[in-house]
Amino acid sequence: MVLEGLDSPTGAENLLSWGENKLSVHPKYLISDEERQSLKEVSMLAYVPVIDLQELDGSSRPQAIEKLRKACKEHGYFEVINHGVSEAIMEDMMKVADEFFQLPVEDKLHLFSTDYRKRTLLSTSFNATKEATMHWRDYLRHPCNPLEEHINSWPNNPPSYRDVAGKYATQLKELTLKLLEAISESLGLEKDYIAKALGKQNQTMQINYYPPCPNPDLTLALGAHTDPNCLTIVQHDEVSGLQIMKDGSWFDVPALHGAFFVNIADQLQVISNGEYKSLVHRAVTNSRKKRISIPTFYGPSYDAEIKPAASLVAANVHGPLYVSFTFEQFLSHFYSQKLITTTLQHFEVPQPQSN
Repeated sequence: MVLEGLDSPTGAENLLSWGENKLSVHPKYLISDEERQSLKEVSMLAYVPVIDLQELDGSSRPQAIEKLRKACKEHGYFEVINHGVSEAIMEDMMKVADEFFQLPVEDKLHLFSTDYRKRTLLSTSFNATKEATMHWRDYLRHPCNPLEEHINSWPNNPPSYRDVAGKYATQLKELTLKLLEAISESLGLEKDYIAKALGKQNQTMQINYYPPCPNPDLTLALGAHTDPNCLTIVQHDEVSGLQIMKDGSWFDVPALHGAFFVNIADQLQVISNGEYKSLVHRAVTNSRKKRISIPTFYGPSYDAEIKPAASLVAANVHGPLYVSFTFEQFLSHFYSQKLITTTLQHFEVPQPQSN
């Protein structure tokens, strides 16, 4: 497989889904010895907080909010059940996502780009023009909010894609806004605080496609990172591959059928003034089965000014931990480099050094 000329007319040849039956990993995908060692030192996650969305209704809400607060503060992730997204829609979305990546390459070439600013984007790795080491992943990404402004830029092949993805995105937005209300409450803020802080709001759907890898011990599907948005809600297929870092160690996340995996992202860490931490996670490959995950990233509009909530600043002995910035400024940093976990450091308020 040739891995040059990413911006050339034939750059799409770098898509892993371009060809089949790759016999070995190209050197461009080989991870460091340290990362290879970390793949051998992974345990199964023993506990995943489960939030029952129905418990947020009625008299059980205070207890459910406290459970959510503990999940966000102590773990940075949880799974949500009874979430209101129909199982049929979830199954249809996974099916049409798979159908898209099974299309002949010529049917999706027009979507390929390495420019992250392209509205509807088919690409590979993370930031292929900046990375020394590529990730074993292809992806389709497009905005969803407001739906009517973006849906005509989505793939029209498979023929059912826009209809299915539109229904899915609408239900995911409803779920996300309910969660953001509850998370606001868990921080002692007004229910609509976070939603207002995100401005006009940005909802983006991404389909990650991970083909089988001939040498899964030599490469990563997606390296360690935190998400740049506010809250990420992920639907997985039955193939495992998500790993999270907790207390300096890596853990496999077990799949819970019919549930969504939710993780805290960078903008929520800022708004909470560090009360809730963005989750470091990665994806790994396997040699037997393809894997598909569908994260929905919910965050600020590009012009929204993000800063710590005033009441949480007042409650912190160190004051504000982050300067204010626009989401556009944050993304400019995030996409200017390879995939890393330190973008937030650019926006930290310098703390006095203790003697």
